[in-house]
Amino acid sequence: MSIATNIQKRPGRTSYYVRVGVPLKLQPMLKRKEIWKSLGTSDRRQARDRAAPVIASFRAQFAELEQRREPSRADLQAAVWSHYEGELQHDSRARAALPTRTTVQEATNKLAAGIETGRVAWSADPMMQLNATIELIAMKDAAKLDRERRSIQLAELKKHLATGETALIEWKADDVIQSEQLLIAKGSPAYRDLCQRLQRAQVEVLERAAERDAGNWAGVPADPVVVPADLTHGKRIAAPGETLMELYDKFKAERIGDARPDTWDQNRKIVKLFAEFVGEASHVSVITRKAVRNWKQELARWPVKAADSKAFEGMSFRKVIEANETVKKPPISQKSINKYLAALGSFARWLLQNEYIDDDVMSGMYLSIDKRKKNRFPFTEQQLQTIFSSPLFGTCLGDGAESKLGNAAVRDWRYWIPLIAIYSGARLGELCQLLTADVRQLHGTWIFHITEVGDEDEEGAAKSTKTEGSMRVVPVHSRLIELGCLDYHAGVAASGCQRLFPEVERDKRGYFGEASKFFNGYFKAVGVKVDRRVNFHSFRHNVTDAFRAAGYLDEQHGILLGHTKASTTGRYGILPEGPLRDRVAMVEALSFELHSGAKSQ
Repeated sequence: MSIATNIQKRPGRTSYYVRVGVPLKLQPMLKRKEIWKSLGTSDRRQARDRAAPVIASFRAQFAELEQRREPSRADLQAAVWSHYEGELQHDSRARAALPTRTTVQEATNKLAAGIETGRVAWSADPMMQLNATIELIAMKDAAKLDRERRSIQLAELKKHLATGETALIEWKADDVIQSEQLLIAKGSPAYRDLCQRLQRAQVEVLERAAERDAGNWAGVPADPVVVPADLTHGKRIAAPGETLMELYDKFKAERIGDARPDTWDQNRKIVKLFAEFVGEASHVSVITRKAVRNWKQELARWPVKAADSKAFEGMSFRKVIEANETVKKPPISQKSINKYLAALGSFARWLLQNEYIDDDVMSGMYLSIDKRKKNRFPFTEQQLQTIFSSPLFGTCLGDGAESKLGNAAVRDWRYWIPLIAIYSGARLGELCQLLTADVRQLHGTWIFHITEVGDEDEEGAAKSTKTEGSMRVVPVHSRLIELGCLDYHAGVAASGCQRLFPEVERDKRGYFGEASKFFNGYFKAVGVKVDRRVNFHSFRHNVTDAFRAAGYLDEQHGILLGHTKASTTGRYGILPEGPLRDRVAMVEALSFELHSGAKSQ
């Protein structure tokens, strides 16, 4: 029976141990690179069974610790002020509960009556007298006892501050670390610093209490460490030219080359939602971890495609969320929430780098999403057969009735784009923007050159790919050639059109939204799309599965799907004969059980 490599016996020991590596980020905190845990058995089978929950427990601990973050100056300041205010409030409540002179007199009269009637035992015995009057003594001396206790505590705290001792305040430091999820190891310099700050706050509390004992309730902290976490939060108004959106436009002007124009437009809209949430006229200091956290929580209620809904037209961020209580559109996904946070995050990093803000407000804010969970799935074999044996790939009734049988043979983009997708794995946008020049021969082999090179098309819109690594050379599958793809290409080129699919238009955002809408509608019409799990992108998943079924590893076929680093090959389409032959072999390995006009070879 085999046993996992992380279940081992240590030298000189008979029991098996589980060996778990500590994530690099946590090694300084845990002061070790790996952890060994005895499984309490020398039996291999038992060791294997016991290991799983132990490993799962360690990984859960690591996951919790990895969510923690390095403390910022604002975190420390907030912890100190919160402790100071909380302890003073506790002092106020304790003083309000102290017995008054009237309460003490009433208790004295009650005791005297009890002794007189015999309900309270009394004699010349001093112990009996003490037992009968102890509660009354405690009431009379409550204020005095509190003063003495605080005086002793103050003296001890000052000694501890002088010597670096932290024992009296560690309970509070531990509470702050846990509640704020701070990455501070107990006993570390950062831990001792937090304790010292909290002790200084406690000293200020005790000195305020002493002042209150003398009737002075107007005292304020003298220690510069004990100040409110943010004196200006929500109160300062931005100076001219420095509102949140004006600063965002400065950020964009400096970093314009980092993203496409459409991405800038979308990100600005997202940041404006945050600005609406915290106050558009507010000073930039309003961008704090707390503000980002609260906005993230509200994003969990933000409706899908809110900007496209007439029901929310002209409404602010908060008003949209309120209105959706009635409209009841579903909220955006966790993945979308992270996209919103990322848009704000790039702006926040620039603000930090340019010293507009002091803290990394986005650290630890992103949602943890299980990347193994699929949101999109490949088409099933039956769904592929349904699509490619449907009227569009044979003969249909024509425009607007492509899903109905008829005598019209549609052989434009509606026909070719799905076929090229299933035999190449290319994305919808990559295919829609192809130029006739992107389909050419290289070393005698016909290829699709998926690239940003080619500048603007006839509509003046620039080509783009998802990443620089998405630019690539993909051989034209022999089945596409048999179906007449090259004849179609030759006809478009001869007409003088620059684009391979000239009828496909971009929307206002520069995307091919109408093409996406057409295919989603067509898939619904022929009965293969019933929910969000499948769409045009599912062809790409089918191609990935087909490569794997043919025996190719992900790192081998990744070059055909644009999952590699940027290269000269991708940008300029220059590829030696040998590697091109390898790509041809991989593409030709794609085989699907398609029928009718798109029948597989």
